[in-house]
Amino acid sequence: MKPEKRPIKDRMTAARRTGAILALMTCPKIEDAAKMAKVGRTTLFRWMDDPAFMDELTKARSTAFTAGLNTLKGMMDKAVNVLGVLLESRSEAIRLRATVAVVELSLRVHEGGELLDRLTRLEGLAGPGEPMELKFKFGDPNDR
Repeated sequence: MKPEKRPIKDRMTAARRTGAILALMTCPKIEDAAKMAKVGRTTLFRWMDDPAFMDELTKARSTAFTAGLNTLKGMMDKAVNVLGVLLESRSEAIRLRATVAVVELSLRVHEGGELLDRLTRLEGLAGPGEPMELKFKFGDPNDR
């Protein structure tokens, strides 16, 4: 038995929605994305109110972002080697900038690791799937 094909109108709409997602990822303005996708501005806004459309857009953006991160990861070794070479430069100004870059980047990595560790410990206090109740005191005069 042959599977039923969707009507041509539905397939065209799906293709237009996919084009709109690509346009939204490319264009900074919604009006430009609508023109690029060859759909009306109102239609694009209506699609953007659809949770399924927005889920597709979010997934597409996430995929593109992950691809960009993977490209950056691939360049990391080369960039670190360049910093190492610059640390040995004859120019004091270049050595200084390379040193500052290494120190700043190292501090960011260290801080990120500490934040991740603290967050992991906090999440462990709540238990899986449980909301965490945090209580803060901001200088309550009755506590003095």
